[in-house]
Amino acid sequence: MRELGAAYDWYESQQQGLGHDFLAVFGAALAGLQSFPERYPFVRPGIRRALLHRFPYGVFFALRADLIAVLGVVHGSRSPRRWPQKFP
Repeated sequence: MRELGAAYDWYESQQQGLGHDFLAVFGAALAGLQSFPERYPFVRPGIRRALLHRFPYGVFFALRADLIAVLGVVHGSRSPRRWPQKFP
């Protein structure tokens, strides 16, 4: 996930430790996905989004049988028109 690494680098360049905070919040979001993925809303058929706390990013994912497939981590300012091309 290129965007995740880029976000980490950017936040870390802004303030030492902020990139680590970003990754911790991302990890908490993943834990939430594992515990109850159906609570997150659909953004298009078959694709849900979990918003990160404190950071303007969303984790886009799909449920495949008993698997949670993380499709990407996208900044909130990205145009929703790009998502259908980005997420099959």
